[in-house]
Formats: sequence, C-alpha cells, structure tokens
Amino acid sequence: MVVMRQVKTGQINSSYNRAGKNEPYFFRIDLNPQALENFNSFSQTVFEQIKAINEEAYNEFSLGEFEAKGNAQVEVKGAGLAYGITNRLTAYGAFPFYDARVELQMEQTKKSNLSSVAQKLDKSGNSSDAQMIQNIANDISHINITGETIQSAVVNGYNYQPLGNWQAQGPGDFEFGMIYRLTDWEYSGLALSGGVVLPTGREDDPDMLQDFAFGDGQTDAFIEFGGGITLPNTQLSFNSFLRYTYQFEHNRRLRLPESEDFPYSSQDAVFKEKLGNMLNFETSTQYQFSRWFALSAAYLHSYRPQSAYDSQYTMANEIYAQDTERSEQFVRIGTHFSTVPLYKSGDFFLPFAANVTAQRMIGGLNSPRYSRIDFELRFFF
Repeated sequence: MVVMRQVKTGQINSSYNRAGKNEPYFFRIDLNPQALENFNSFSQTVFEQIKAINEEAYNEFSLGEFEAKGNAQVEVKGAGLAYGITNRLTAYGAFPFYDARVELQMEQTKKSNLSSVAQKLDKSGNSSDAQMIQNIANDISHINITGETIQSAVVNGYNYQPLGNWQAQGPGDFEFGMIYRLTDWEYSGLALSGGVVLPTGREDDPDMLQDFAFGDGQTDAFIEFGGGITLPNTQLSFNSFLRYTYQFEHNRRLRLPESEDFPYSSQDAVFKEKLGNMLNFETSTQYQFSRWFALSAAYLHSYRPQSAYDSQYTMANEIYAQDTERSEQFVRIGTHFSTVPLYKSGDFFLPFAANVTAQRMIGGLNSPRYSRIDFELRFFF
C-alpha cells in the first residue's frame, strides 16, 4: 500500500497556557541599557556615563517596550509505504515534509521614560558635571526608536537572528513500525504495533525567536494497541487505539535565561533534555452509507508529562522544565471514499481510498491552538 497525505493548518496565532487558557502569541522586549549598550560604541559610552553618574537612572532607563505578535501556518506533505510480510504482519514507514511560514507584527506597548531619567541625572550632577549631563541628555533624546533599533537590540544585545517573517521547508521525523493482527474475528479485530521515530526533522534554533521545530530532536520508541468492531447487521463501526511513546534523552543547545520572567540571554549551554513520555488516545465511529462512501467522527487526546533538563545551571534547568507538561484535545470529522469493495466485485479497475478530514482543537495545556484539514490517498497493490 502506498499512502500520500497533505495536511494544512489554519492560522496559528495563539496557544493554551499552563491553566488551559487560550492566549495570543507575542514576544516582549524592553529597550533598556542591557539591550541597547551594544548597539554601537557611542551608545555604550553614553550608558557608561549614565551609570557612573546615577546608577538608579541607569537601571530605570528605557526607550520603551515593544511586543511582536505572530501567527504561523504549516503545510505538511507526507508519503508512506506499507507492505504485508505475512497475512498478519505488516511493516510500514512514513516520511513527512514541512512547509512553514511565520509572520510577525511589532508594536510599542510602553513609551520611553527619558524625561524622568534626565531629571535623575540632573539632580545627581554638580558644577563640573553639568555640561556632561546636558550632553548626555541631548544625546539620548536623539536616539531614534525604529525597527532597526529593535533589531540591533535583539541581534547585538542578545546575539539572536533578526526578527521578522520566517519561512522554512524540510523533512520531519521519520516513523518506522510493524503492525501485527491479533485476531480473525468476523465483526471485530485487535492489533498490536510498535516502532521507532527517528529525529530527521529540524530542531528549534536557539538563536532564533520566531522559528519552530519540525521534529523533537531525539529518537522515540512506541507501542500501540487498538481494535474495532462493526455492529452485526448494521453499517456502524467503532474503533479505538492507545499509543505509548518513550522519548530518549538527548543533548540540546539552549540559551541560558536571565530569569524566569525574562527567558532571553546572549549566553548558551548544552543541556541533557528528557522529554516526558507521551500517551495518545483516539476513539472514533464510522457509518458506511454505501459500499464506497462513509462518514466518521472522532475524539483525540494526547498527553505528555513534564520534561526534565540537566546541566550545571540549576536555575536554567528549573526554568526550562516549567510549563513543559503538555496536553491536546481534538475533535475530527471525515468523509471516506473507497473503491476496494468495487474492485473486489469487478466493478472498478483500481483499488484505492480517498479520505478528507477536518480536525479542530477543543482544549490543551502548553500547546499551540490550531485546526487542520487532511487529504489522504491510499493505493493498494
């Protein structure tokens, strides 16, 4: 069997927080001395002078606070191949390819406090400092707050890649597995499967704020158990499965957050990351209206407990582990077309199936909120 699938999400512009509340995506940056003093040699000199005259004024200085609001859209094209080794055992492999886009919009959320800083500088001066203070006040009043200023704060102050729209294409994680049919019952069946997921997808870049990963960066091993039943003398069937995934520990380069409230930094380190092991559950029902057409509805739930991080930086370990517990809940409806029964009866020349499903997220914890549409073709041989 050959499978081709295309998945397209709607705009992703929010996520569920630790309390399960939906919140929009945004990035906040305060243009304070720590962010601006590496803008150029002139600004570094200015801030050194301010700190020498009045450290309180230096600590309070801000050219304003900005928020970058973002949204993303993802399209995934996948190909899979399944081969029946025996009448009970089937091997399969699936390989996705991502096309992702992120758009950022920036706005100012807090104005500068240059006037109050200038007053503190003026009160700190004496006759010999008066001219210096006046020069500093004049200099900082001419600093222009533009997108380039913010870019310089991010790039030069924290060594991140420039903010802005982002687009990338690349493979996701490759899955290989085996499915074993456990029963030969007439109206129902059970199956057991297992396999591995290999880290072939791109990881989140710690030097970029607006990107995201196409894979989770480490090898996974999974086992899955499922079954289904068709009610006798009806066209109604029910199916369910449960998958457990063990995620192996791996090394990952991450930034060293300055604090829990400001998780950005110009420094990085290598952490041992152990993502929580995942549980995926799905239950569905399907009604067969004819030999070739059916409708379905499903509920999907995934859960991943808190992850663990290990390095010599205790505070960073704790910060990264926070809010890593993850949960997602979806509902899905689908239409299904199949020529397999027609092919078996000699009424159609090609055995294939076409499925179209729409999936909507209805709840979650620490996870993006999105909807998706799946198009799938299956060719049997």
